[in-house]
Amino acid sequence: MLRPADFPLPAEFDHAFAVSKKLFFETDISRLQSSAEMLGVITTQGMYTDGTSLEKVLTPEAWKAVQEYCAKSGLPLEQLRHMKPWLFTITMAMVELQKLGISSQGVDIHYFNKTAEAGKSTGELETFERHLQHLVNLGAGHESEMIAKTIEDLAELPGILEKLIAAWRIGDLKKIDTLMLEDTRKKYPAVFKDLLVDRNNAWLPRIEALIKTSEVELILVGAGHLAGPEGLIALLKAKGYTIEQVDLANAKKSPKS
Repeated sequence: MLRPADFPLPAEFDHAFAVSKKLFFETDISRLQSSAEMLGVITTQGMYTDGTSLEKVLTPEAWKAVQEYCAKSGLPLEQLRHMKPWLFTITMAMVELQKLGISSQGVDIHYFNKTAEAGKSTGELETFERHLQHLVNLGAGHESEMIAKTIEDLAELPGILEKLIAAWRIGDLKKIDTLMLEDTRKKYPAVFKDLLVDRNNAWLPRIEALIKTSEVELILVGAGHLAGPEGLIALLKAKGYTIEQVDLANAKKSPKS
């Protein structure tokens, strides 16, 4: 997810799009963009309908943090308390990102919308159903930690946003790891494992199969999946693959480019 000012994207992205025959995303973007389908998910899997509410599933400390956050942000606690933790977490993130001018269109949707006109086919690393399960089970068993961490991170987001986007634009994986992952890895290992580590390991065989095809594929995933010792880049290197970062400015200097 980016701000309008973050476009146009680095030239390397358009280059990768141009030379690829097929694009692979985390999941089926068309279904993820379907407002009707996602509304159904929210209605059936995102809201408590049995009398349960957030304060009954969170620790007193986490519930207090929720109350303070809603009061500070001017959000209607009475309505939000009926959301399940995963939906409340995503709602908080969307609200704060919108305050910072971040839209729902990131790199994946930007290029997905170009595929039809360019005559490129698409695929996904995990099924839409599996993707939804990761979503609705976000932080399962660790709901209080997840919400506390989200509130903590969102408070710091304005200060690190420029640094994070700058690191992403130049492909600085070490910086991305420091800004995005390091703290969660140490403080909330279970959430970190569910959200990133397990999914990266599940995607790796699929990516390896694509590497072995004769076609060129462009794979687009969230930046957090690329950085760190558990990231896809490190996992591929550990498998013996050579990873080369595209640098069009110096492409003419390399006969392989």
